[in-house]
Amino acid sequence: MNKLRIVYGKSKDAMYISQEDTIKVFNNAFFMAEIPVVRSSNTNLVEMMFAHPLTDGYQSTGEIFEVGLTEDVDTRYLVRELNKTLPAGFIVMSAEYVSPSEQSVNLRVYAAKYVISLDYTEKFKDKSLREKDEIKAYYRRKMEMYLSQPQILVVKKSYDRMERIDIKPQIEKYTFNIDDSVDVVVSAGARSNISPAILMDGYMEYINEKVVYDVKRTKILYN
Repeated sequence: MNKLRIVYGKSKDAMYISQEDTIKVFNNAFFMAEIPVVRSSNTNLVEMMFAHPLTDGYQSTGEIFEVGLTEDVDTRYLVRELNKTLPAGFIVMSAEYVSPSEQSVNLRVYAAKYVISLDYTEKFKDKSLREKDEIKAYYRRKMEMYLSQPQILVVKKSYDRMERIDIKPQIEKYTFNIDDSVDVVVSAGARSNISPAILMDGYMEYINEKVVYDVKRTKILYN
């Protein structure tokens, strides 16, 4: 068996397609593209292993899954043919062969990188350019203060209780971009996982205000 690691993206057209339906999308794409993939003997579905599935409502440029091929296929051909069959919002960006003996990537994920951007559409209404700059500067300054705290305490909800936890140790890195969005690397995977939604819930509690924001995952990190 040839083991292939595929990197793909989901844009706004696909960000509300669930993980279950994403699997169906790729199952159909492999069938339509006539790629010789390994299928389950019970269901005849393509055997795919996804690394840290994406939360619904997020865009991404760095999703990963692994799949087995029954015969060697040129990766450039595979990428081209899959993209011909995938629906709007999905794009395969790269594919590479890896050793079949290599541990599955989903077991090696330790962090993920996201870009978080505030949506100023409502706040910018009827505002001058100077006022818009002041608004953006205010929320950036508040985000810098929030992330630089020695502890970042947020409320985490479970099925039967709510508890306040410190997520600071799980924020590995953050940097601000020229457009005032923030790149943040947080723990991800089976051992520890912090969602950007939890981080932003804490930010909104910190400033005592609801804000509209967008999230894009740009990379899954694994060792």
